[in-house]
Amino acid sequence: MSDVIPAEEWVFADRYRVDAPIGSGGMGAVWSGYDRHLDRRVAIKLMRSTSGPAATFGSAESAAFNEAAAADRERFLREIRTTARLELPGIPAVYDFGVEESTGRIYLVMQLVYGQTLEELIASRNYGADPWPITWAVAITAQVAATLVDVHRVDVVHRDIKPSNLMVSDGGVVKVLDFGVAILRGASALPRLTQVGLTVGSPPYMPPEQALGNPVGPASDVYALGCVLYEALTGRVPFVETNSRSYQDHHVNTPAPSARALRADVPADLDNLIARMLAKRPAERPSAEDIYETLLPIAAQPGPAGPGGNRDPRRPFLRPLAPAPRQRGAAPAPKPTSATSAPLSVDEAIDIQQRVGDLVQDSQFQQAIDLLDEAVGRAAAEPALKLEMQVALASTLWFADEFSRVAAVLDEILPKLDGGDDMAVLYYYSGVSNAEIGNIDEAVKQLTEFLALAEPYDPLHRDATYRLGMMLPAVGRATEGLRHLEALRPILVAEYGPESVHVRTLDGRIAQIRRGPDL
Repeated sequence: MSDVIPAEEWVFADRYRVDAPIGSGGMGAVWSGYDRHLDRRVAIKLMRSTSGPAATFGSAESAAFNEAAAADRERFLREIRTTARLELPGIPAVYDFGVEESTGRIYLVMQLVYGQTLEELIASRNYGADPWPITWAVAITAQVAATLVDVHRVDVVHRDIKPSNLMVSDGGVVKVLDFGVAILRGASALPRLTQVGLTVGSPPYMPPEQALGNPVGPASDVYALGCVLYEALTGRVPFVETNSRSYQDHHVNTPAPSARALRADVPADLDNLIARMLAKRPAERPSAEDIYETLLPIAAQPGPAGPGGNRDPRRPFLRPLAPAPRQRGAAPAPKPTSATSAPLSVDEAIDIQQRVGDLVQDSQFQQAIDLLDEAVGRAAAEPALKLEMQVALASTLWFADEFSRVAAVLDEILPKLDGGDDMAVLYYYSGVSNAEIGNIDEAVKQLTEFLALAEPYDPLHRDATYRLGMMLPAVGRATEGLRHLEALRPILVAEYGPESVHVRTLDGRIAQIRRGPDL
């Protein structure tokens, strides 16, 4: 069965829509998607379909394979449940799982993590001239070790710790990805002969016992993490495969190399820790807890800057629980890159706005916002088209109650607009959004602009008048605020009656302002 997304919309359980592929591995592929019920982005992993041996139907070989496939399926479900119970900051949250009806394959719905993998970060650095800081590499390793402590306590072994499975996410938190090949200790930790064609783990990071097909345990993850730490410090894996010597041969027989031999500023104690982590015998390796305690003092040391922004892995040690820096108006997190990066055409813009309208009608706001965010980016070379998409984005953000972004987008585009039917309502959106996020001065300014443009019979006119009347005393303009509220009173009396809650609430506010010090 192909893992390519079909041309038509692909939805699981009438809930999870599959979008773009974002990664793949030996056990399955991962896509970005949406949870339609909760209107949020998710990651969806679909296990690869397993091809059986070329055997006669009903033969002993075929029966053995089918039995093994069924056991693997049940084991995977059990491992999902185990991982879901962990609820650790270093592991993407498991939201749901099920079975795809058309193929019988298991799908797993998880937290969609934004960041860069350690593999990408290592590849981006020139280690000969400017390696990543030692504290940076240590902080990543310490975070992974802390996660492994809790994972190992519930008898789960990851079995595939490597740079591509470690992501430095927003806030500098390192996420351990891909528990799809994890195994429960005691649950067939020794691979079965019936696991046809299944290779578990990655050769450059594979511990000797795993390479030899022997039982694995927590020490196996420690060995792989030692390989990762070595590579994060030096830019190279500990062992290099050649025509004459395989990774397996090196892991089993070659003594652990010294990181200090490639990088002189690696402390001797850290080099010794790597050597212990890469010990051939599992019993001679330190535990994940020992590794964390050893690395913690180094990870907490201030040092040269690592990755820019809020993805420095030392941040959780240097500023624990600190809010991540975020630019005003920025999206909460970057979306997966779309395969479509060509400039936006007018026809596409029309189509996107129609799709956005349908999504908003169905309360699928996040999907609509993502469509418009991408459209704004693709329209960068066409200012008029970009402005049109930004207006649509601001309106959609308004309906989604994302007031910070509404205020930021409108702050950028309102000076560029030269009238039109949307101007008044956009000032209203801006005024209310600024009020909701506590920017009272700006809210008063924008709502005043709205009242200057709007007709008195506009349904929003009364609300803007009320809001201004409530806010003006807070900026030292109590007399103006009182005038707005008093002008509104006969309208409310006529519509709701003099004893209505609306009128009594208004009267209470008027009395409060009159008693205030500004009158």
